[in-house]
Amino acid sequence: MLRYRCRGAVRGGGTALVSAAVDIAWLESFLALVEHGSFTRAAEAQHISQPAFSRRIRALELWFGEDLVDRSRFPVTLTPAGVTVRAGAVQTVAGLTAVRDEIRGRQRSPADAVRVAVTHSLATSFFTGWWARCADERTIPCELLPSNTLDAYDSLLHGGCDLLLAYADPASPPGLPQSDVEWLVVATDQLAPFSATVGRRAAFALPGTRSSPVPTVVHGPGAFLGRVTDRLLQGRELFLSPVVQSDLTSALAAFVRAGVGVGWLPELLAAAGIAGGGLRRIGDPTLSARLEIRLYRMRRERIPRHAAAVWCSAAERAAVRRGAVTSPRDTPG
Repeated sequence: MLRYRCRGAVRGGGTALVSAAVDIAWLESFLALVEHGSFTRAAEAQHISQPAFSRRIRALELWFGEDLVDRSRFPVTLTPAGVTVRAGAVQTVAGLTAVRDEIRGRQRSPADAVRVAVTHSLATSFFTGWWARCADERTIPCELLPSNTLDAYDSLLHGGCDLLLAYADPASPPGLPQSDVEWLVVATDQLAPFSATVGRRAAFALPGTRSSPVPTVVHGPGAFLGRVTDRLLQGRELFLSPVVQSDLTSALAAFVRAGVGVGWLPELLAAAGIAGGGLRRIGDPTLSARLEIRLYRMRRERIPRHAAAVWCSAAERAAVRRGAVTSPRDTPG
């Protein structure tokens, strides 16, 4: 049996690399757990899957370095550390929400702007060209809302955006409720291992050895591309030594280009480095995964006319890519 071995692994034991920044979504999920007393009910209230919800709570515990909830009891109860964190979380979330609402009130986009939530890596590698094509040379105002995947999901479900553009893993269960959301596949990409180059050769090679593991830059706890990477490498005989962790894929790409270590990156994000000779894809094809780039909208809500025009344009282009005119798929991811 082959195994995915990772010295100092972020996932699966060993020395953890903990993010220097806390995500407000983790605090919001923690407060939801306090309110509902159950991981299942709290996840349902936040419209996310229970595994995704549990990852948020675990990421927060890793950040504080303490267990915050007693999972052996039902309803879930707080540990002494959890009680302390709860008070701070209430103040932090309330304060940041008030500041956000104040700023949004002062800086409103044009009334007819299409609000598009876009995951960070797609905002820098894909969105601009895609928007120009879908806007079809018309002057359609756009409010770009870069975000991580889970926050982008929340934004769509709670009316914070009209459309959502995000990566999806076709080999994994949906990340959004199927009854509420519809989606289009607007493009595809590959998640693959990349290395900086030395001369014309890659600086690092996989799979590494027990005595000489490959330095690796990794996605943060709960990050979508991190989950895809974990699935991809499960059961593989790889010897990796995590040296950098970040929630921003573009930051990981910069570390890879600088020769810090190997990183699993979307090819679209790595394209400039490949073209310039500074990045090279490494490993065999089984170490890569197909990604879909999906455009989402709420199923039962009427979206603004400009957003509807962009959706229709994207649907037509998606049909051309498939070679036949078919209705949009109904299952989100």
